[in-house]
Amino acid sequence: LDTLEKWVTEIFSEIPNNGLPKPSFGHLTQPFDTPEFHKLYRVIPIRKVHSLSITWALPPQEQYYRVKPLHYISWLVGHEGKGSVLSFLRKKFWALALYGGNGETGFEQNSTYSIFSISVTLTDEGYKHFYEVAHVVFQYLKMLQKRGPDKRIWEEIQKIEANEFHYQEQTDPVDYVESLCENMQLFQKEDFLTGDQLLFEYKPEV
Repeated sequence: LDTLEKWVTEIFSEIPNNGLPKPSFGHLTQPFDTPEFHKLYRVIPIRKVHSLSITWALPPQEQYYRVKPLHYISWLVGHEGKGSVLSFLRKKFWALALYGGNGETGFEQNSTYSIFSISVTLTDEGYKHFYEVAHVVFQYLKMLQKRGPDKRIWEEIQKIEANEFHYQEQTDPVDYVESLCENMQLFQKEDFLTGDQLLFEYKPEV
C-alpha cells in the first residue's frame, strides 16, 4: 500500500484543480412532463419474445444513496417467493420472469430525475392479458405503499449486501478504478469505496 500510495502521489499530484463546482442539472425538473410519456407503446421485436416494460420518472434519488429507497422497492418487486408478483403471474401461466429497479447509471439516476422500471417477460398467454398483468403490478405497488416500509426487510437487504461486498470477487483493476472515479462524483469522501453497494441508514420517510 505504501508503494501504491507513493506512485499515485507522484503520478497524479501535478494535475491542477480548476476549482470549479460540480455541475448540477437539478433545476431541470420533470424532463418527462410531456403527453407522449403517458402512453402505451407497442414495439415489434426482432426475435420472438413478449416483454412488458413499465417505466416511472421519479424525482432524483441519488442524494439518498445511504438509504437506497429504490433498491428496497426493487428487492420487493423482484422477489420470486410466495406472495410475490411473479409467483402470482406464473400460477396463471402469464409470465416467465420479472425484473424491477434502477441501474444507478447516469441515464437512470442523475441530478434531474431517477428512472424506475419493471420489466415482465410474458408467455404467449400472458401477452393476451398484458393489461391484467400491468394491473397486478400496480396493485402490488399500491399494497406496498399502504403497508409502508418494513425495517426488518431493509435490515435483511443491508446484511445481504454487506456479505456480498465483503466476499466479492476481485474485479478487473481498470474497471474498478473507473467505478471509483464515478463514485467520487456521487458520494461523500468516506463512502467512495462503499456508497454504490452498501445500505447505511434506515429512513422510512425516504
